[in-house]
Amino acid sequence: MECNIVLIGSKIINFSEIGSTMNYCRQLAISGEPEGTIVSTEFQNSGRGRFDRTWISPHGANIQMSVLLRPQSEHLPYLNMAASLAICETAEIITNTETSIKWPNDVQINGKKLAGILIESSIKGVNVDYSILGIGINVNMDVEKYSDISQIATSLKNVNKKSIDKDLVMKIVCEKLNYYYFKIKKNESLTETWASKINTIGQNITISFPGTKKASINGKAKKILSDGSIQIILDDKTIFNASAGEISISEYMNSCIENIDLYERNVKAWESINIKNLKKIAIQK
Repeated sequence: MECNIVLIGSKIINFSEIGSTMNYCRQLAISGEPEGTIVSTEFQNSGRGRFDRTWISPHGANIQMSVLLRPQSEHLPYLNMAASLAICETAEIITNTETSIKWPNDVQINGKKLAGILIESSIKGVNVDYSILGIGINVNMDVEKYSDISQIATSLKNVNKKSIDKDLVMKIVCEKLNYYYFKIKKNESLTETWASKINTIGQNITISFPGTKKASINGKAKKILSDGSIQIILDDKTIFNASAGEISISEYMNSCIENIDLYERNVKAWESINIKNLKKIAIQK
């Protein structure tokens, strides 16, 4: 059942150009602005993604917005789930193409990044003062014009081979985010639905921790835990649970393992055939 209460996007402040929607939204949060307020822009000259990476987005092409939320502390792990699910469903409505999520929050179509999410929270004691949910969706961006991302990113326009109504995308994503945020408020878990979209499970991965002194680790992604953490079986067979980090897929290792599995299946099939032939020979004798 859809939520009839409109919270997300009840107030939208749009700029032609701004330094950072995240920074402006934070100022609104500090001044007491209610949750659900959205700050959006046609262009950010200081836009950023996770780990302070620059977000490439030409003027007017994409959705760049920050949402002010005031969740309970126990709801923090699920904000990312709500946002990524909202983007996935929006993209599937617009393109009629299946989406997936590269843990923890890269929404992908056809294996390429369509959208990213950034969450920054202010916590006082055990209480959350506010959370700022930043969302960037490639809508009408011609990614092939940008060599740095042309092989790893896509846009709704690229998928549909035509320009997309950005206002429609904004409307749908707000409706979907509103729906999932109220599920969180009612203490309904999003983990199972979210985990079903994760494309990292079963893959051999390397996880790094930018901005820290932690060394990268290698292993196989086993499953998603209830709070959205990912459980990894390390090369030495120990278990490591990661709640944050940057994952890269070990394509070479996955390919090698697939070839080994295929070889082992072929060997078993060949042995089975030989055993059957030997039995036939024994019977004939």
